[in-house]
Amino acid sequence: MGDAAAEQKDLTSVGEKASYGLYFVGQNIFYFLIVMFLVPFFTDVGIPAITVAGLALVVKVWDAVNDPIFGGIVDKVKFKKGKFLPWLRISLIFIPLSTVAIFAIPTGISISLKVAWAAIAYILWDTSYTICDVPVYGIVTTMTDRLHERTTLMAIARIAAGVGSLAVTVTVPMIRSLIGGWLPLVATLSGIALLTMCPLCFKAKERIEVRNRSEDISVKDMFRFLKGNKYMLIYWTAFILARTFDVGYVLNMYFARYNLGDEKLLGTISMITALPSLIAAVLVPFICKRVDKFKLFFWSTLGSIVFAVASYFAGYGSFTVVVIFAALRGIPYGLLGVLMFMFTPDCVEYGTYKTGVPASGIAFSLQTFSQKLLAALSAAVGATALSVIGFIEGEGAVQAAGFADKLFFVYMLFPAIGSLIALPLLSRYKLTDKKVGIMIKANNGEITRGEAEKLLGDI
Repeated sequence: MGDAAAEQKDLTSVGEKASYGLYFVGQNIFYFLIVMFLVPFFTDVGIPAITVAGLALVVKVWDAVNDPIFGGIVDKVKFKKGKFLPWLRISLIFIPLSTVAIFAIPTGISISLKVAWAAIAYILWDTSYTICDVPVYGIVTTMTDRLHERTTLMAIARIAAGVGSLAVTVTVPMIRSLIGGWLPLVATLSGIALLTMCPLCFKAKERIEVRNRSEDISVKDMFRFLKGNKYMLIYWTAFILARTFDVGYVLNMYFARYNLGDEKLLGTISMITALPSLIAAVLVPFICKRVDKFKLFFWSTLGSIVFAVASYFAGYGSFTVVVIFAALRGIPYGLLGVLMFMFTPDCVEYGTYKTGVPASGIAFSLQTFSQKLLAALSAAVGATALSVIGFIEGEGAVQAAGFADKLFFVYMLFPAIGSLIALPLLSRYKLTDKKVGIMIKANNGEITRGEAEKLLGDI
């Protein structure tokens, strides 16, 4: 009984858990400044929507190169003071600078110079974000080897990420014009974000020794890890399919401006609808004690489709109706926001169990690559849709008659279409919490391979 109690005791302190959450507040302030407001900013300074779409895709050419490279570097580079913490400390310098650089494009220069500035700054931001995103998710595997504790840390992270995203969603539309425009606001938010990211970089402890650290992981091993990790490929392929069409974040500002008549109302909607989303997010760790987390993820995805379709048919004529349906959509989104990054650590254990290669850096680089890829693809899809439905760029530009109805169709139904496409693939994911727990024991040498195979069955 004593051994069982010791096994369940958390290895991380309350301070570590809090600092882990705080890091995600800041990281997601940076992330949602880009995800939600990059396209509106670019079109506000006069860059055509179709050019913005192309810009987002071009940056992903570099992203396709830097994520796998950086994942391999994380697995091969051996710092004296940890596997992931040194990278997080380096990122503290580059993320704020690159974020501010994006929003510092002068309005008085030519379109070609604006596009060049945007491309260079966006590439620098993308690289800086990679430096922090792979390690901050990977560090849970070195902070603790307790499955329940990893789930708790990831839940804290996603709840904190929601706080960061909410801060951006509310602040930008409500005070952008009051504070002097895009650049002063982004600089202020970047400073706040930096302060919240600092504690983890000096508070966290990497107490779990990286398996096989003394042995170099070859490029061949990395590809063997990925090739043998079918559930990682299934999950992240489905994730990309779904989120490619998730243009809500990209078009939020446009929806508030052209459907509701005032961009400040985006902040109002965000505050009103945050409560059900945050309550749902907070309940995830408790629900997961009774329900397997992937089942909860699958049914939450289905729920998001139902509420999106219902919202479209309810329309946008009444602000009260808009708020009610936004709150309903917030329930599955709150659950999905916490759950969606909980499966990579499980896939790491599966990949290690199947191949013998502990390539966590590659696994988490695939996660951050997928996350950034979907951000770019959804931005490209959203910007292309704006161009197709006749959007006229320039802050304050008057749109043609019928534009608002077309925008509402794209804004509300495209995310539902993406999730619907992903559901059949998600149904093939079979890694339950129970099976992951068995693989962790096998990977740690607590049970033999033969014992694990008997318990796992066909996996």
